[in-house]
Amino acid sequence: MNDSSAPKKRQRTYSIIVPTSIKTAKQRPLPPLTLSPQKSSLYTRRARTSPIRVPPLPSPRKRDLRSIPDDPAPPSHETNLTRFSVFMSLLAYPELTFEVAKHLNIDELVSLYAISKDFHLVANRRFTALVLGQSVGKASESSRIFVHRCYKNLCMRDPAARPNESREGEIRWIPSFRWLRMILFRERVVDDIIRCLWLEGHRLPQRASLAIKKLWFTLDVSDNIRRIGLIHNEAFWTHKDLFLATMFCIKLDMRLTDPVTGNGEIGLRRLLLNQRSLSTLAKVLKREDLRNQLDLLEMIVRYSYSPSMQPTGTILGVPVQEVGRLQYEGWGVGGRKFIPIDGLVAREAIRRRLNLQNYYLDMMLYGYINKKTWEDIRVPYPRRSGGNGEADGGGEGAKDEREKDEREKDEREKDEREKDEREKDEREKDDEDSGDDWHDEGRTESSSPRREFFDGETEEEEGEGEAQQAEEEVDFEYDGYDLSAKSRNQG
Repeated sequence: MNDSSAPKKRQRTYSIIVPTSIKTAKQRPLPPLTLSPQKSSLYTRRARTSPIRVPPLPSPRKRDLRSIPDDPAPPSHETNLTRFSVFMSLLAYPELTFEVAKHLNIDELVSLYAISKDFHLVANRRFTALVLGQSVGKASESSRIFVHRCYKNLCMRDPAARPNESREGEIRWIPSFRWLRMILFRERVVDDIIRCLWLEGHRLPQRASLAIKKLWFTLDVSDNIRRIGLIHNEAFWTHKDLFLATMFCIKLDMRLTDPVTGNGEIGLRRLLLNQRSLSTLAKVLKREDLRNQLDLLEMIVRYSYSPSMQPTGTILGVPVQEVGRLQYEGWGVGGRKFIPIDGLVAREAIRRRLNLQNYYLDMMLYGYINKKTWEDIRVPYPRRSGGNGEADGGGEGAKDEREKDEREKDEREKDEREKDEREKDEREKDDEDSGDDWHDEGRTESSSPRREFFDGETEEEEGEGEAQQAEEEVDFEYDGYDLSAKSRNQG
């Protein structure tokens, strides 16, 4: 049988349909894997050599910074969303504003007045209240002694244009920041003087600061006639003030005189008290001025030196026009010499017949002896400040010693008070029994006024006529000192 007659088997063919969107990759060797930043990214290379092409990721285009909108602000913890200002709210109430301003020093107050327009306008409407409130709160004594009406060069016209009641058509004068700065400076200088004397062991009563400020105010007067008229004014210069001014001069002499070799010379005290300002005295006591003999000679030349011949050039560094000018009225303008301020105090005490010479010893002993117990007063004095300006406390041992002294002092004072109360009760009991006046016992007509000072007692007048005469006399008693007219006559 012929094989050709046999039916042929039908062969099946298969065709692979490949989508047109997919292209086959060419067979080529893969490049080595590199991570160099100059080459394309790993994702791009693999997408390019993959059998199934994947469209590359879109690269971010460069943005124009000018067209970028502002990013939203990050979340904030701010609670003042309405922009509330405490200071601006206080300006609506001038009284509260001035109370807050009292807590600022003079430099901060002037800066605030110059920077803030709103505060500037509020202050100009009540400028006098602002300045006087500052002065009374920070330097009450100085504001009463150094009255702004006596310092016209430190005053200014009222910014609110209020009229002068005494002169029609003229704006009144009011105190300025310059006057406020002056009284704050003088308050600090007087405190420095008292503190420096206290550090050297020379204590003064608390009221002495008022007498020193009155001395300074009298120094501001530029002629003798008005100085004499001022010190004759008993409403301004009281008996107490004359007494304390004399005590201040004595304590100053004790400080400026050598305790061993000194001979009671008062020239240095007179030189320092008759300068243009007491700030010179404060600098000397703080050892900031007159540190050598040349400085002392320069001050003497400026104050009282009178050359025999007309000098040329300078004398010890002092210009010729300033030689010996401070001793004349107007500080060199007038032709008559000043009466020294300490001399004015002594003359006025003599004119009023206060007999202060009877109390010189008591003034020297003030602050050293207790007038009731006749014992020494022990006061722990702080040490001087070191070179770095910080107080040298002496370490823990010195601190414990000071605390111990303070405790002992408190205990002594407590015992003295209890002892005085017991003695007072006993005297009252004896008076009831005997009917005699206890403080007349042992009192004689020749008892010294110094003893009266330490006892703190004055004689009682007997009889109606003597009592009436005693009422008419001017009595003065300060801290046990008896300066009544009868005591003065005894002296």
